Amino acid sequence: MVTTQVVPVVLTPEAIEALPVEPLGQVEGVRHRVLWRDETSMSGVLTVDPGRNLGEHTHRRNHHHIWVIDGEPIVLGQRLRPGSYVHIPAGVAHDIRAPEDGPCTVLYMYLRPGT
Repeated sequence: MVTTQVVPVVLTPEAIEALPVEPLGQVEGVRHRVLWRDETSMSGVLTVDPGRNLGEHTHRRNHHHIWVIDGEPIVLGQRLRPGSYVHIPAGVAHDIRAPEDGPCTVLYMYLRPGT
């Protein structure tokens, strides 16, 4: 039997700011800080520069959860504002786009159903 020890993670704003900023693949104007990940799920803070986007994509298994922190991202055809939440089930094509007039920052989570 294999057991995995679950360890709580607490990150202050300063600790989050100190995390490495990583590009998101080859996509220009999009970067993120990974807050937590395991073999099936992850969470992070994603920033998209004005007029940039991730590109439409689909997650085969994981549900995508998005909480808007700053700016007004366009997700599933809707321009959102801070405090907005989006749940995108696995298999649904989507994009996160920043409008031309400003960047946006979101908290994202990729979670397998049942986790």
